[in-house]
Amino acid sequence: MLTNPLYNDKALNRRPPVYLTAPPIAPSGVELQHLISAPETECDLEALARAITIQDIIFECEGDGPMAQHPGFPGAIRQVIGSELMKTASKEALGGVACPWGPACGLHVFFNGQRSGKGLDIPPPWIIRSETTGANSLRITLRLFGLGLLWSSELSEACHRAIERGISLAGKAPICQSVLIRSVETVWTGLQDDAPTGSLALVFFVTPYESESNTTQAETGEDFIKGLFGRCEAVARWHGLSLAEDWATIENTMDHIRFEEKGLGEIEWNRCLSQSGGANMMMKGQMGLLQIHPGQENTSYLVRLLQIGELLHAGQKIAFGQGRYDLFLTPLAGDA
Repeated sequence: MLTNPLYNDKALNRRPPVYLTAPPIAPSGVELQHLISAPETECDLEALARAITIQDIIFECEGDGPMAQHPGFPGAIRQVIGSELMKTASKEALGGVACPWGPACGLHVFFNGQRSGKGLDIPPPWIIRSETTGANSLRITLRLFGLGLLWSSELSEACHRAIERGISLAGKAPICQSVLIRSVETVWTGLQDDAPTGSLALVFFVTPYESESNTTQAETGEDFIKGLFGRCEAVARWHGLSLAEDWATIENTMDHIRFEEKGLGEIEWNRCLSQSGGANMMMKGQMGLLQIHPGQENTSYLVRLLQIGELLHAGQKIAFGQGRYDLFLTPLAGDA
């Protein structure tokens, strides 16, 4: 009789057993609302940076590659995903109130707004990214963070179904309608390392940035940094945390920053309110290069803000893929 030569290997048999455990059960909409509005733990910006968890759901698709760069395409992706999630949503979520199901339905988590205990709106725990990978191929990335990871399977399936149905823009032929590869990746944020100091920050907006308020181009830089504080507070809530408001540090940081906005330019486009075309809404935003000279005070604090924003976007209309940027840090002349 043939036997496995490793069967009697005592060293092999001494290995501790490995147990598989079920993933945690996501909360109901009511429980989620409480977790976000009244977190039990307060933290500073550095602690938040080290606590952030991010996961990417990536779809490599066949389609019109160059159209993935259109500023309205992420909004079209969001639209069809929402249509899919509505099919399996609770009546409460469809009505815009907390979903009583446990776990809550995906529509409640990813589309219905949450509010903090301070009355601030908390955007959903995901962003959409789209990129050209070739003339006939494109990539769609759904980036989830914090508690949003508990609903990753539901969001992934909804997006897959939406792509197979076809995603159109302005009523034209579908831009993509076939999934070639689907994968899930945990994003290494790099935020566990100490933030660099003494740097010139170059912020290059890949998708249009819309300011939090009606500002001129010359005021974009200041509005951008102030908006990052609010963005970090929202990210903290989705991690069960509340960001300590160190206004002295914030004001001191703002007092020493100098901006150069001459590399920015405003663009406009129409966002269709339906996949079949018809009514649309005018959208706008700043694209291009924003230079930030941090000065000598609280440089690491500013850089940490910028690093979080690079991962999770900034400004208004984040849900439509806006506010994505690449961050480049270069030494100041005196540090070279």
